[in-house]
Amino acid sequence: MRTEEIRRLRRRIDTTLNNFRSIYGCYVNAAGENVTTMEIPVLDMETEEREMYAAILKKVLSGKADRNQITVEFPTGKVGSSDEHKLLMALKSTQLKDENMRTLLYQRIIEALDMDGESYVIILAADTYDLKSKDVKGEEWSEESSEQFEYFICAICPVKTSKAALQYLPGQQEFRGISTGTLLAPPALGFVFPGLDEGSSDIYQAQYYTKSTSVNHGELITALFMIDNPPMAADVQKETFNFTLAESLGKECSLDVVTSLQAKLSAKAEAVHEENPSEIAEVLIEDIEDILSDKGVSDEKIKDFGETVGKRFDGAASFNIGNIIQKRSFEVRTPETRIITDPENALRIKAKKIDGVTYILVPAGESVSVNGVEISIKREEELNENSL
Repeated sequence: MRTEEIRRLRRRIDTTLNNFRSIYGCYVNAAGENVTTMEIPVLDMETEEREMYAAILKKVLSGKADRNQITVEFPTGKVGSSDEHKLLMALKSTQLKDENMRTLLYQRIIEALDMDGESYVIILAADTYDLKSKDVKGEEWSEESSEQFEYFICAICPVKTSKAALQYLPGQQEFRGISTGTLLAPPALGFVFPGLDEGSSDIYQAQYYTKSTSVNHGELITALFMIDNPPMAADVQKETFNFTLAESLGKECSLDVVTSLQAKLSAKAEAVHEENPSEIAEVLIEDIEDILSDKGVSDEKIKDFGETVGKRFDGAASFNIGNIIQKRSFEVRTPETRIITDPENALRIKAKKIDGVTYILVPAGESVSVNGVEISIKREEELNENSL
């Protein structure tokens, strides 16, 4: 699903929850046991409760594309035939009203999900609305409905035990100790089924949400969507890419090579963003290989890199640039020093050997401070010249 389509669904969830009939749920304890299930009609909720449930559902439709929001494509042969897809279709078509189908989904999640001994609640809500079709020129939305879009949202929220606190009690005019008990945290995981593709329902995909960009619980993706090789979490992609680059290039993985790669990929991502802020900036592996070749990396090392990337990323032909570089900063780290600068300045950082010692050189501008104290670079230059 594209960013604008995710936003489109998100706008359906207002604080009144008027588009939803009921909120369903299942409380799972730390031992992975189904403690209780619930069905709460929206009409029976207080205003504050509706706002809180709305916030939970909206969170599943938040975050960055391809980092927190992952579009999952079902294997073609499994659509309509696998038990997993049949279950999701049954939940969609019944608008979650079938208790047996809900129970099967709860069980599938509980059996697959490893929350590291943490209690959690599975929350479900379903909605149906009319998709509007574009006119022939694709410029305006017509008022006539062309398709009804049935979908449901699943949110998996950790359960937290709140700490004791002091609360002001107006009747006593004092702050007294209270314990607010067990609280529901914002979703750690979730998904929407089916997906939206160019304004139409797409039963071949689902939209998966992960709060963490370092752990996306691939075991749940596999269990729900029959994906044998679930996508890596965004941070894991970056770590794997960096390790592969350093390992494959070996001694040819120089500061000049890495800064050039960072600068060019960062510039490409910025250009894509300026043209279309909602589009994911991607780079082909062969384009990365061209950058390495331009910087003098040998054909042998480039071949090693391409083969290793193919193995570790399951034959992927391209990458989301934001998942393999730090777009907003460039960092150089040694055991003693850490240098952080804007990506556009990366090419100005150089390595140079002086008196047998390799130094990382950073250009100094007119204004330089040390621990917040403005210093005179010219004075430093005079002292160095006098010492020679």
